[in-house]
Amino acid sequence: MIRALIWRTIVMAIAFLVVDWLMDSVQIEGGVPGAIGLAVLFGLVSAVIGTLLRLLALPLLILTLGLFEIVINAGLLLFTSWLTDWLSIDNFGAALIAAILLAVTSAVVGFALGMVAPSSKS
Repeated sequence: MIRALIWRTIVMAIAFLVVDWLMDSVQIEGGVPGAIGLAVLFGLVSAVIGTLLRLLALPLLILTLGLFEIVINAGLLLFTSWLTDWLSIDNFGAALIAAILLAVTSAVVGFALGMVAPSSKS
């Protein structure tokens, strides 16, 4: 379980660095250590506040077939950038695009790392 949490943190840190590289309106300070700290902080924000938001927005999530999740993640990114100096996002549109890029990048990197380091489940 701890190993999976560490892998997810590494995947999210790589995804943050890719988004920083792709978008001029998103800046990550501190290089790799800053990206790892940002991945941990975003994970905590998503776990605590994101869970509450998803419960409150459940009818809207069902109505939009889950697409409202992108808006929730964009809001969580903006909230994370407000909490820390490691992340700077220009506006909500940039946060929306960054949320989409984070989802796609973390899925691709997670798949690639899963191929490199497969789990030891029998």
